[in-house]
Amino acid sequence: MESTCWKRYVLCMSLLSITCSPGRGQFRSSSYASLTADIFRGYDKRIRPNMAGGPTVVRMEFEPVSIISLDESAQVLTTFGRLHFEWSDELLAWNKTDHEGVTHLLWPQDDVWLPDIIIGNSVEEERHQGYKEMPVKIMASGLVTWSPGIIFRTGCQMDVTFYPFDSQTCGILLSTKMSKIRDIVVQASGISWGSYSPGGVWELRNITMEDLTVARGVSRFQFTLDLKRLRAYPVLNIIVPVLFLSLTSTLVFHLPAEAGEKVGMSMTVLLAYAVYLVIIADNMPQTSRQVSLLAIYLVLLLAVTALGCVLSVLVLSVHHTSGDVPGPRVDAWTRLLRRWLRLGGHGRGATNKVRPGTPDTEVTEVTEVTEVTEVTEVTEDGSMTTTGPHHRTPTVDSTSSSDLGSLSSQSDHRSHTSGTASGQTCAGQDQGREIITWPTVAETMDRLFFLTFTLLVSLATFVFLPYMVHMA
Repeated sequence: MESTCWKRYVLCMSLLSITCSPGRGQFRSSSYASLTADIFRGYDKRIRPNMAGGPTVVRMEFEPVSIISLDESAQVLTTFGRLHFEWSDELLAWNKTDHEGVTHLLWPQDDVWLPDIIIGNSVEEERHQGYKEMPVKIMASGLVTWSPGIIFRTGCQMDVTFYPFDSQTCGILLSTKMSKIRDIVVQASGISWGSYSPGGVWELRNITMEDLTVARGVSRFQFTLDLKRLRAYPVLNIIVPVLFLSLTSTLVFHLPAEAGEKVGMSMTVLLAYAVYLVIIADNMPQTSRQVSLLAIYLVLLLAVTALGCVLSVLVLSVHHTSGDVPGPRVDAWTRLLRRWLRLGGHGRGATNKVRPGTPDTEVTEVTEVTEVTEVTEVTEDGSMTTTGPHHRTPTVDSTSSSDLGSLSSQSDHRSHTSGTASGQTCAGQDQGREIITWPTVAETMDRLFFLTFTLLVSLATFVFLPYMVHMA
C-alpha cells in the first residue's frame, strides 16, 4: 500500500515539474530579446562600419529577373532584378554562446546602416533602394546581407533603323551617391542567372559588367544588357500582310478596263493600305532620331498604291476616248511598246480591220487550185489515146461590198480576176498589220504599268528586307 502511494506521488510531481518548466520557445524568445537589446544598445545606423580601420568593403551581385518593357519613343528600359549586398559590421556581432546559440537575426533595413547605392542613369527620382520593412540578415559574425528587389527604369539610347530585326544595347549604372572610394569600396562579384525568366518581346542574350570606379573616384559599375527583339510577332502581323497588300495593288493594272471595277479596286486597295498603316502605327517605333527602314518601305508602297490609283483613272480615260484613231506618233510608240511587251494582235482592243480612209472593199481572197488531169481521146479507128497532163486555170473568188452586177462575158470576168489578183499582196499586208485604236493604247498602258509596278514592289521588297536582316 505504501509503495503504491509513493509511485503516485512521484508521478504527480513529475507532471507538475513538466507543466511549470519554461518551454524551448520561451528560452528562444528571451534569447532574441536579450540579443537585440544588447547589439542595438547604443547602435547608430548613421555610423559607417569599420570607420576607424579604413573603407568599408561591400560585395555586390546582380541578379536579373525579367525584362518588363523597352519603350522606343521614350527611350526607357524597364527591368526587374535583385541586388545582393554583403558587408561586415562589427557593431552588430555577438557571441552565440551568450545568447542560447542564436546564429542569425532578421531585422528591418531602416534600423541598420546601408550603403548609399543609387541607380546612376535612372529616369526617376533618386531614392534609397528597398523599403523600410524589408529585412536584412545579420549573422553572429557581423556579416550583413541585404537583397533588395528593384524595378530599374533606366535611359537607353536606341537605334531603330532596322526594326523589327534590331538588337539593342542598354545599360544599368550603379554607384554610390556621396561616398568616395576612401569610404566605401564596392566589389562586384558577378551576375546570377538563377531567377531569370525570358520575356515575349526581347531576348536577353548577355550581360557584361564594367568597373568605372577609377574614372569617377566613386564606386561605380556599368551592367550592359545585350537585347535582341523576337521577330515572329512583327513579321507575321506587319510585314506579311503588307506584302500581300502590295501584290494586290499591282493587280489593278491586270484588270480589264471593260470590267468597270478598275478604279474601285484601286481605291479599295489604297484605303485598305491606309487603314492598316494606322493600325500598325502603334507598333512602330515612335521616334525621330532614327527612321526605321520598314517605315520608309511602307511609305514607298503607299505611294506606289496611290500612284496606281491615279494611273488607273488615266488608263480608263484613254480607253473611252472617242473620235478618230490615235495620231502617227502615238501609233508608232504604241506599236513599239506592244512589240517590246510581246502583245499580239488578239489582245484587248486589238483589231485587224482596215483603217478608215481605205476603199470600201473587203479583202479579196484568191484561191489558186492547180489540177493535173489526163485527157483521153477516141480516134477514128476506134482506139483510145491518152494525152496530158493539162493545167487548169486558177479559180478566183472575188467579193465586193457593193453590188457590181453580173459580168457580161467570160473575158471580162478573167480581166477582172487578173486585176484583183494583182492587188492580193497589198491586201494581205494590210490584213497582217494590226490597227491601233484607243482601247489598244489603253491595253498597252495597262501592261506597261503592271510590269513597272511589279518591278518596283519587287525591288523594294528584295532590297529593304534582306538589307535589314543582314545589317541587323
